[in-house]
Amino acid sequence: MDGNESRADEKVWELLEHISIADPGNEAFRKAVQLAPRVDDPDELLAQAARHALVPALADFLVQADLLRLVPHHAQRHLLGTLHWNRFKTRRHVAEAERVTTAFRSEGVRVACTKGIVCQASLYDGRGIRHFGDIDLMVLPEHRDKAAEVLYRLGYAGAKKYDHRTGELMEISRSVQVMYQLYPDHLPHFFRIPADDEGMPYFMVDVAYNLTWYGSSWQVPMAQVLDEVAGVDSRSASGRVTLPALDAPYGFLFVVLHLFREGWFERTIREKDVRLGQCADVWRFWERFGRDRVADIRKVVAEHALEPAVAWVCRHVDDVYHSTITGELGLDGYCDDDWLHSAGATDGGHLVWQGSLRDRLRGRRPLVLRPGAEPLFAAAARFSPA
Repeated sequence: MDGNESRADEKVWELLEHISIADPGNEAFRKAVQLAPRVDDPDELLAQAARHALVPALADFLVQADLLRLVPHHAQRHLLGTLHWNRFKTRRHVAEAERVTTAFRSEGVRVACTKGIVCQASLYDGRGIRHFGDIDLMVLPEHRDKAAEVLYRLGYAGAKKYDHRTGELMEISRSVQVMYQLYPDHLPHFFRIPADDEGMPYFMVDVAYNLTWYGSSWQVPMAQVLDEVAGVDSRSASGRVTLPALDAPYGFLFVVLHLFREGWFERTIREKDVRLGQCADVWRFWERFGRDRVADIRKVVAEHALEPAVAWVCRHVDDVYHSTITGELGLDGYCDDDWLHSAGATDGGHLVWQGSLRDRLRGRRPLVLRPGAEPLFAAAARFSPA
């Protein structure tokens, strides 16, 4: 980072860190209530919340704490509108996820929901404060073609993207199609434009069939991952439903490994570097489910040699929230500083970055990556994911 002028205001950032893991009545919530009146730049607060996909969480906190008055009137309207839209969108996504997963299972496709559609319920109590934009699913590799067939029957189109100018679907670029072919760990996104006119421009479904990514030595058999699928109760547009989700050890590891994937590879760093909300997911998952299943998580990590990637994420999350996940998992020995500050270059080389992850998250400017020597563990993660 190049000086304090390139970072978010410290008071704003400290408040956002607490809001990201705040639930009404918990310690983070109480601390955020104390910090909020000290923030004298609401525009910076809104900008950073938007950058880290935390606007619904910020709005909910200000409402629950009766502190909405701390932001200007028109900003209040924007915050409340975003919160209500996110809650509406979440209910619609849950209903659609239930429709899709029911169809999958009726055709014998073993499936689990992942990421936002699950986290919003299990980690954020279904309050509609966890931002997400698609329905993430995980299936067995041998079921990927059947999964695509089911989605086509449900009205989805594959290998498309939504054109926000026209409101129509368009083909993904040839280069993106080739990337999916070169790194086959999930299908090109599926889109469906709803026939009704109730505010949802589209539904997007992302079907993955790898807990990590193609080309890495860190592989976990998907039959093992999907052997025990849990149920997550969630509120949909039509009532309460139960969505299939990964069992806690695999759910935790998927959240962790997804953060590593976006935070270590140069391509994803350039496109969408890690967000504070992703760190909050890891912290929340650990506090709610991970610590109680620590033995199971450690067993899976050791069985599949996932220690370096899990340690990379957990140590950085610990630094943000002053938590102790890394030590509780017994991974302190994988926290070599060169490894923690490394990144995988798109050309196959190695890159380094400076500062803490907290600095990186606070930074207003793109992360500075410089050529570096190959660190420990990098070879195991080598190939850049799709």
